[in-house]
Amino acid sequence: MLSSRLLAGIGAAAIVGVVLLEALARWGLGLGTPPLSITDATIEYMFAPNQDVYRFGNHQIFNEFGMRSEGVPDKKPENEFRILAIGDSILNGGSLTDHEELATTLLSNNGVRVLNASAGSWGPQNMEAYIDKFGLFDSDLLVVVLSSHDAADVPTYKPLNQNTHPTKAPVLALAELATRYLPRYLPIFDADTSDEDPLENDKSDSRALEAVTALAKQPIPTCFILHPTRNEYQTGVRGAGYAAIRRAADGAKIIDESQFIRSDAYYRDGIHLSADGQKALAEAIAACRN
Repeated sequence: MLSSRLLAGIGAAAIVGVVLLEALARWGLGLGTPPLSITDATIEYMFAPNQDVYRFGNHQIFNEFGMRSEGVPDKKPENEFRILAIGDSILNGGSLTDHEELATTLLSNNGVRVLNASAGSWGPQNMEAYIDKFGLFDSDLLVVVLSSHDAADVPTYKPLNQNTHPTKAPVLALAELATRYLPRYLPIFDADTSDEDPLENDKSDSRALEAVTALAKQPIPTCFILHPTRNEYQTGVRGAGYAAIRRAADGAKIIDESQFIRSDAYYRDGIHLSADGQKALAEAIAACRN
């Protein structure tokens, strides 16, 4: 039998190992302090305001309105051209995109400020509700970033999945690693990918399309950027939702982002953008002004 001294040594080594792994997960990867979401009666959910976190080496800022942007001055400075960009995870960039790499950050200079109101899996109704609640921030232009599947994306108002839209920080960074990330990347787990945008959707929902029309009728010029999935970019074939959104946009300006995407390297998965892809999205947003 093992001696009590040996057992104590093994226990102490295990504790030290866990502490070291926790430190690595927390300060090396940035786990344990995820960007937090809050629920809302009309928007469904949004990012909690006033957050400043680092994840996987990437800086994420959320201002007083839950935007992935720096703070908004109470009064728009003279000679500033302000754009309110609204969308889902495409525009938001997620934890794998640094603040400085965002399309909205790249464009915010030389008298232009681009606000980034976005959250993963938002659809047109979420976006309309956000504007109804907070307004247009004295913007000169509204840019709406949508994909084909958004023609059928409507809120469910179900309790948020804490693995995809956490509302409170986990006690341990290792707990977040085990519950949120290992199931995605290790095949021995049954992966939960409910936070990933669907890559194809040939259906539409009248509620989503009515919200598209409402966005097109805002009291400032509206421009829709239609973002292709990687498969849509490769094949040149868009889902039926693409045409449905174009019809619902009711005469608003529409930019097909595919004209700014130059290779598969602009994607980091089947739909989300790499750093180069964010540059392409910045070009598309800039084209909305022309």
